[in-house]
Amino acid sequence: MKKLYLLFGIVLLCICYASQGFQVTAEEDYENYEDEGFEPSCNDSFFLTHEKDCRRSGANYIAEKDVLCYKNPLSSNKFSPIEKGTEVCIGYTYQANFETWGVIYLISNKDVPIAEKEGWVKIRDLKFSEDTTSFFWEYKKNMGKIQKGALRRTLEEVQGSLKKELVMWSYPCSGKIVGRLSKEEYPDQESVFQDPTQIYQDQEKRYWKIYVNHEMKEGRLSYAICLSDPENDQIAKEITLTKPYAGGKYGRWLVAIPIGIVICILMVGVIIFRVRRRLRMKKMAEDVLK
Repeated sequence: MKKLYLLFGIVLLCICYASQGFQVTAEEDYENYEDEGFEPSCNDSFFLTHEKDCRRSGANYIAEKDVLCYKNPLSSNKFSPIEKGTEVCIGYTYQANFETWGVIYLISNKDVPIAEKEGWVKIRDLKFSEDTTSFFWEYKKNMGKIQKGALRRTLEEVQGSLKKELVMWSYPCSGKIVGRLSKEEYPDQESVFQDPTQIYQDQEKRYWKIYVNHEMKEGRLSYAICLSDPENDQIAKEITLTKPYAGGKYGRWLVAIPIGIVICILMVGVIIFRVRRRLRMKKMAEDVLK
């Protein structure tokens, strides 16, 4: 019987140890967000202390309601909340108490075009935004891989054949149109080659230029233009951005349920063991009386 209890204890310890790494494992599917070229400045004291446990992000989110903003993931102290409708770019994420937390990199809304803000937020309180900013950081390793001669010829050919408006997309191959520009806004070669890291080539060999927080008359906008076919508004959706792991809400249950199942199995095993032991002892007693 002691051996059975010992086995029960060892199994519980193993489960508890494994559950500590559960969230990290779940998020590791999202290593495409890590890029050596992305080092958002962050002077947050908690981040500087726990930097080795943080993961670089760059994902963009929308606050669909007022969102609480904390001093750090382990503190109950709060800063002023993030207002509904605000765009939030997350610099780094951190796992704590079955939650994925993000340290704020930049925010923007109708009152503040772009600004820095202190604090940490729960990722599950925000809505992931499939936009140019999120695309940029997810596909950064594929940006800038261009053939200058081919791109230069493309720009020359398209520049001389433009007839109508340019189509603005939420990101390359998104299938989502966010606006239109006059043909005079088509970028010249100098502006394109000035920063080739903003150029992306899709599987159809089309070149795209992305604009992140580009200053325009309407304010700062993020969008993409297909340099190879800028007037075509029928480009189908070919890319779906990866939604980062948000954790929280059901995270505890995902660990608690397997633990509960194992405990139930062990308890049933203990009951069966005791019943069989009693039956055996009863049989032995009857044999003695005979």
